[in-house]
Amino acid sequence: MSSVPPQDVAKAWIALGQMLARSRKAAGYTQETFAPRVSYGRSTIANVETGRQRVGRDFWTRSDEVLGTGGRLSREYDRIRLASTRYMPSGMATTQTFQAAADPSSSTAVETVARTPGTDYLMGEWNSFSTLTSMLAQQRQAVSPDALLGLIEAHRDCLSTLYRKAGRAPIRADIGAMLAEASIVASRLWSAQGNRGLALAHCAYSRQLGDRLGSRRISATARIFESNLHSEAATLIDADGDIMIGLRLLDEAARASTELSPAARARVAAEQAQAYAALRLPREATAALARAKAAVNDVSPADCVGLYSDWSGARLHVYAGTCHLLLGQPHQAVTVLESAVQMLEHDHANVNVALAAAVDLASAYAEAGELEQSCTLLGNTYDQLKAGGNHRGIARAQRARQRLARWRDEPVVLELEEQMAA
Repeated sequence: MSSVPPQDVAKAWIALGQMLARSRKAAGYTQETFAPRVSYGRSTIANVETGRQRVGRDFWTRSDEVLGTGGRLSREYDRIRLASTRYMPSGMATTQTFQAAADPSSSTAVETVARTPGTDYLMGEWNSFSTLTSMLAQQRQAVSPDALLGLIEAHRDCLSTLYRKAGRAPIRADIGAMLAEASIVASRLWSAQGNRGLALAHCAYSRQLGDRLGSRRISATARIFESNLHSEAATLIDADGDIMIGLRLLDEAARASTELSPAARARVAAEQAQAYAALRLPREATAALARAKAAVNDVSPADCVGLYSDWSGARLHVYAGTCHLLLGQPHQAVTVLESAVQMLEHDHANVNVALAAAVDLASAYAEAGELEQSCTLLGNTYDQLKAGGNHRGIARAQRARQRLARWRDEPVVLELEEQMAA
């Protein structure tokens, strides 16, 4: 369902509504008893089940939770939205929508955006805010943090204003979901710029917002990315961090696994594996990597959007190679990371992931006795990170340089020191 005309998308929404109705009846709920469990009215449930009304992702994740459908409804929702967005004509958004978006401070603007023809509760297939949120999230691995940060903060501020002005609970929840995602993207960009305080603050805001909205998916997603700020700082970059805080946050996120997409579950397990490897717990790291691999095998194109647009077998290879490096297995790390770098070589959407893999590969080369190859790769990668303004990546490269301390008198290492000090 990669590119379908609107009439077929409409049929897919009807089929999703019918799936909801079957699941609701199987769980023993009437429309009247089910509606308050998901914080919507009975008429909305009736309209959704017949395909007359479209609601946001939080409705489907709440429905999955209440009905015990294991995320099936929200995954189908994501699949339909991906297909419909890919078909979206460039001029589909109306002038009225953009006029409202230009002045989000009024309640009229909120209502206009929420009720633009073809949309429902801000998350319809043509909604410009939802599309922009997802697009900015996907670009964080490909665009310089300096170039993207201003855009995402402006978008986040706009969503924050809409969220404060929204009066009705369903609309407020959907805006809140986009605001939480935008805050996490901003967190990643602040981290890339080396501002860990603002990075943590944005993630904490997103986590607390998810808790207030009662969205386990949002809360878990925020915890996934917040954990990385703690554990990776303590393992891969020379910064203040607590790996145990990171592991606790990941454990909390894993408890909401039924609400998470396969890509999100893969990220949880991969981050756990990396933390266990840093603690020299090979059995636990191996088990976590196996969970990540199982989740990656379930990933579909519909899952690889927004914050998880960078998830694939190649991304898992990066984590696996880094785990080998942290466990003191340099030859295995070289094999896996070389494969990852080759897989990412022409993936222009994941430039920062490829650069992180190259830094760890340089460290693995040194540990495996290939000192000259290590210094050459690390020097070239450092120059690319510096040109892109990726301060987090630069810190990772500097930590890799510190691992070369035992060879500090070697000419190739001295040359690298001069290059990175310039």
